[in-house]
Amino acid sequence: MYTKDFELPAEEELTVQEINISTPYLKAGAFHLGKHCEEQNNDFMLCRKEENDPRKCLGEGKEVTACALDFFRKIKKSCLEEFNQYANCLDKSSKDFQYRHCRNTQSVFDKCVLDNLGIERPEFGYFCRPKVVNTKRPLPEPEALPEFPGAAEPIPPPPVKGTARYGTRLFWME
Repeated sequence: MYTKDFELPAEEELTVQEINISTPYLKAGAFHLGKHCEEQNNDFMLCRKEENDPRKCLGEGKEVTACALDFFRKIKKSCLEEFNQYANCLDKSSKDFQYRHCRNTQSVFDKCVLDNLGIERPEFGYFCRPKVVNTKRPLPEPEALPEFPGAAEPIPPPPVKGTARYGTRLFWME
């Protein structure tokens, strides 16, 4: 629920340069992009999870976008031909951009990225592992519990009467 005091960020705060790349190209560079921008992305996702308010994480989101733009500029400068071949293979080999049909062009692209940018393709399951994120952001303030004036007192626990007269049903566990 939003109240009249709810403020949206200004248009200038939300405006950043967008990444105008189609799906096959994003899929072609996805693993290397994830490895290259891992720190910025982890900071952004941690902020979103801790703050529960996307307006507080605009700066981290801008850093992720800037990192992605930087990555694709580096790819364009050093591995454009291999990147285009790999993305074209993903686009034309299957209707849902499956990687399995393009392993040959993938290995050529991976070698180019490793040689020119020093980014190794992460192994299978790398992004699924739990990680500890070191961040410069301070911990958020804990959320205060709401107080309800005039609420009823909590019910006290029942008194303990002692042991059962004929023992407990769980006598074999003692």
